[in-house]
Amino acid sequence: MLHEIIPARWRHRLMYAGMGLLVSWHTLAMVVAPSPDSDVTDAARTLLNPYLTLFRLDNGWGFFAPTVGRGSQFRYVVEDAAGKKHTFIPAEKLNRFHPTSIWVRDRYIAVMEKPRAYAAAAAAALCRDHADLSPVTITLLELKQKDFFPVHRLEGKQPLDPEFVNVNIIRTAPCSAK
Repeated sequence: MLHEIIPARWRHRLMYAGMGLLVSWHTLAMVVAPSPDSDVTDAARTLLNPYLTLFRLDNGWGFFAPTVGRGSQFRYVVEDAAGKKHTFIPAEKLNRFHPTSIWVRDRYIAVMEKPRAYAAAAAAALCRDHADLSPVTITLLELKQKDFFPVHRLEGKQPLDPEFVNVNIIRTAPCSAK
């Protein structure tokens, strides 16, 4: 019946207008939900609250965080038979566009978070991976970032420069000679 009343040309226009309104509404909801408190956002949240709650968008996502969270990085040092130390940073070798990067990153995060459970196995695997260096020991390290501000970046410094990290030795493990 509606098809007889509204011409096809107008039906298509109304359909696209409706879809555009839905996308605009959802975009507005996604922008307003995590934004900082103000009179405007509080008024918008009052209007959008049922929609935000229905789709579980009523949470802070950190879009407007004043500071970026500090992180940590996994590194390890291989000491060879000659006493020379070789430092490796696995994150530098990862291709972020390949799915295995997630698995490898999560593996090292697990070693840092639960060293009692995973450090020995990780050290043994790294000893095998670097057998060509004739490793004597492997030292697993966690670098924890300290505060780093934009002024430091303007001075030409990097977040993982030695002055901006605390080094935590996770474990030093001997490599078996095989």
